[in-house]
Amino acid sequence: MLVAIITCIAAIASIVLGVREFKQAKAASSERMPLQRSSIAWAIAFFAIQVFIAVWSARGLVQNEPIAPIIMNIVLTGCVYLSVARPRLGKQVVAFLSPEGRWAHPQIATALAMVVAGIFSTLALEVPSNHDIFWMYPLCLLLEVALVTAIVAGVFYLFQRRGAAPAIAAFVFFAIGIAEYFVILFKSQPIQPGDLTAIATAAAVGAGYVFELSSYCLYGIVFFALAMIVSSYAAVLRPDREHRSRKKFLLNLLIGVLCLGGVIGHVTLIDYYNVLRIQVYTWRPLESYYRQGFIPSFVSSAQTIQPRKPDGYTAELAQDLIDEYAAKYDAGEGSSAERTAASQQFSEEKPAVVVIMNETFSDLSVYQNLHAGYEGPTYFKSIDDAVQRGDLYVSAYGGGTCNTEFEFLTGNSMAYLGQGVYPYTIYNLTHAENLARQFSDLGYKTTAMHPNHATNWNRENVYNDFGFDQFLAIEDFQDADTLRGMVTDAATYDKIIEMLQTDDSPQFIFDVTMQNHSGYDTGLLPSNIQTNYLIDGTYDPEVNEYLALIEQSDQALEEFIGKLQNLDRPVVVVFFGDHQPFFPSDFNDAWYQNEDEATHSERLYHTSYVIWANYDVAGREQTSSTEDISTNFLGAEVMNLIGAPLSDYQKAQLSLRESMPAINIIGYQDSNGSWYLTGTDTSGDGGSLSDALAAASKAREDLAKMQYLKLFDHGDSVFTKTLQGAANETNPNLAPGTTKIK
Repeated sequence: MLVAIITCIAAIASIVLGVREFKQAKAASSERMPLQRSSIAWAIAFFAIQVFIAVWSARGLVQNEPIAPIIMNIVLTGCVYLSVARPRLGKQVVAFLSPEGRWAHPQIATALAMVVAGIFSTLALEVPSNHDIFWMYPLCLLLEVALVTAIVAGVFYLFQRRGAAPAIAAFVFFAIGIAEYFVILFKSQPIQPGDLTAIATAAAVGAGYVFELSSYCLYGIVFFALAMIVSSYAAVLRPDREHRSRKKFLLNLLIGVLCLGGVIGHVTLIDYYNVLRIQVYTWRPLESYYRQGFIPSFVSSAQTIQPRKPDGYTAELAQDLIDEYAAKYDAGEGSSAERTAASQQFSEEKPAVVVIMNETFSDLSVYQNLHAGYEGPTYFKSIDDAVQRGDLYVSAYGGGTCNTEFEFLTGNSMAYLGQGVYPYTIYNLTHAENLARQFSDLGYKTTAMHPNHATNWNRENVYNDFGFDQFLAIEDFQDADTLRGMVTDAATYDKIIEMLQTDDSPQFIFDVTMQNHSGYDTGLLPSNIQTNYLIDGTYDPEVNEYLALIEQSDQALEEFIGKLQNLDRPVVVVFFGDHQPFFPSDFNDAWYQNEDEATHSERLYHTSYVIWANYDVAGREQTSSTEDISTNFLGAEVMNLIGAPLSDYQKAQLSLRESMPAINIIGYQDSNGSWYLTGTDTSGDGGSLSDALAAASKAREDLAKMQYLKLFDHGDSVFTKTLQGAANETNPNLAPGTTKIK
């Protein structure tokens, strides 16, 4: 409320100063002064910002501290006054820069004004999320200022030196900066190019969050306002009608085209990654954006979306590698007595296979029990009759569910695709090998299930491309139980039980749950299920809402397993979390200092999995043996353990795991369990690499070639032909395209 009061007072001051200046100007001249109408429009624009902040802060959606709003309102009120006074002050500026004036260089002054507007626009872009602008690499900051200035100046000259054009450009940069702030706040990740292909899903996520502006957002408004006022005064120097000519028109047009063309050429023709060495490090993308700037980092990421052939790649070599690794599997694990027994049983029993990818399910007790005595999901951790369980290394953190899906269903790794890439929304996956098509070829009925809108992450199209027989979305859960407005895990499990009881056909069911989706500050949990963990003696409502949801998931899983134990048909359950929530990075940085970067980062990029069966799987000891693995290998591992037929690609993956047990977007693991970051120099120095690291590095290179063959080298378009259909909501009770801020 303090910010609302300050802003209301400033808004009143803006009205008083503006009206007084207008009356004085009118009294001083009976004729309408030039620029008067447009000047009023500029003043109204600045005043509208004040009104918005007053309303937004009155709703409790602006950080309640005095310094930033005082500075912001001084600037906005000053801009209102300068706008209304622009006809009078503009004449003085023109006189100062005229041939008879003190500095007769109006063109230079105009160009300098655009540089200043470009600097302010850059700050409006960066400051809301990047709070220490001086931490940026100087050359990267200079590059970003140059690009922004070229765009601001380009539109200024392209539209014949009208101030509105650069002001709109400045607003776009400011809006991007605010969007970046909220994405970082909600996901602990920056905006990346792949996000643009999933804007509809972003609308879905947005409905569950509270959009509170920070003090740095208000400072962003300050710089945006300064860019606007500079642009408005630059327009004062635009020649009046009688001094305009075709030559000047064409000159302005040429300058604008050169500026904008230079930006387009720079971002498309220059290799930011290899030439400028602007690289978004996958294990710490936020740091890359902070140090290199939003635009350079974004452009570098955008340039890498086009998949690059691995060094030395040929289709023949990749196929030879698959054949070689597959043959190794056939000669080893594939011919073992355990695999033979499991294979014979599978062909006879055709067990149902139920895969549950549980939304944001993770065991946060790995963070020193959260300094709160937290022990994690108790039932999940107590399962002692599983076929296999362990840590699951994923390529998503705080969001990006579809990438974990992609890795599990296709067996391909995000490690070779990069941060900010969402294959479901970007790439053509019609040719990708996947578990749905594999089970369908074995005579299984295949069902995908997600109790939200089918358009989320383009699933309606991807699941169809994968060959699922049916996709159960929110329309199929109209009467289901909900928690915080989202369909519960238990409701999806009930649907699965119903399917298994009413259809004796072999079934493959892939259930992507929704219950635990962020945000975690809804306050909608019933009091009887809330938790009260004190982290270092402090109650955090977001953390506790999340932990309460995990307890509900844990209980639902226990009930589901209990029902399957009494079901008279063989069923295999694969249960895993897609990623951690967005907040453990704070614990990771605070409580785990002075450790190697790979170990530090991988702690964030892992969840847990369990493979369980309600029957004795032949050749397997069901004693919950532990095997840590990454999501891209998990599908092949499941097929191997239960005796299902394997593709040569899956055999190759299982064989390759002897040297590289796990890989994700952050790094890869060697056979000794040591982790290495993506990009680690493994060229060696006279044989200085350990045998384990050398073998893992070769396996990583080999997998890159095999994956490129299977994912991209199919002779068809690399990019998707079926784009996401509609915006939709996290709240399943709202229809697509009706995003509402809560």
